[in-house]
Amino acid sequence: MIDATVRWTLYIVSLIVVGPIAGLLMGLTDGPDGSAGTAVVSTSPVVGVISLLLGTILAAGIGALAAWRCGLRPGLTCAGIVVCWMAGMSASTLSAVSATGDGPWGAFVVEGVLVAACLVGIGVVVALAAQRHAPQPGEHVTPQSAESMEAEHSLKFSGRAAAGVVIAVAAGGTAAWMLAVTDLKGQTIAAAAIAAIAIAVVVKLVDLKTPALGALAAAALLAIVGPAYAMATVPTDTALAAAYAQALPGIVRLTPLDWAAGTLLGTPIGLAWAASIVKRAES
Repeated sequence: MIDATVRWTLYIVSLIVVGPIAGLLMGLTDGPDGSAGTAVVSTSPVVGVISLLLGTILAAGIGALAAWRCGLRPGLTCAGIVVCWMAGMSASTLSAVSATGDGPWGAFVVEGVLVAACLVGIGVVVALAAQRHAPQPGEHVTPQSAESMEAEHSLKFSGRAAAGVVIAVAAGGTAAWMLAVTDLKGQTIAAAAIAAIAIAVVVKLVDLKTPALGALAAAALLAIVGPAYAMATVPTDTALAAAYAQALPGIVRLTPLDWAAGTLLGTPIGLAWAASIVKRAES
């Protein structure tokens, strides 16, 4: 009971205190037309990158606290709530294309690299904090293999785990492509979250010892792959028309911050689901 109270208190603090602060930081970015910008697609990329880094520190901080007190999955969830605020206060792909008048794919690739690094950084901090978590008597844990639970907060990768990450990138990219049917923020973050669930399940089923960081890394790669694919396939002079016609590929509609937010929220669910599947198979 005490553990549940602490966990939900941290969720609420992330939602109504830390998250809004991180969101306000991202709100400092402006697009060329005065609308919301993103970390790099803005009138002042320096301000945008600083806001991204400060928001990442806030997300990692509350995530580490939750992981130390309640475990890895609550830690990722708390961090995800904060990053959701950041994503919600930044521009969508449609807004960014409208503000620039063409396809800002190169800037989004750079932003994707930065966000991917921030996402992995959050994962490392939360995993290290989770290693210091001592489960309390009566603490609720999803039924799962003890081996799987121990591996989640590890930072060690095997060759098989790396192969699982590659397969998961394909699975997550396909899921996002099919699910992101509009540029609405809630829809794109939800698409990223469901893709992250698929990624986490795939990496754990390929290799039970794959750490949670493997799932985060796969999604981080997709934050770069999306705009890179747009750069290769969507001409800048037709990007605006394609965006308004909702003709952009689904994976292009997700901004890097959409990927980060959805990944941190979806990965804990995917890990729990995969662990339950393994536990039932062992029974």
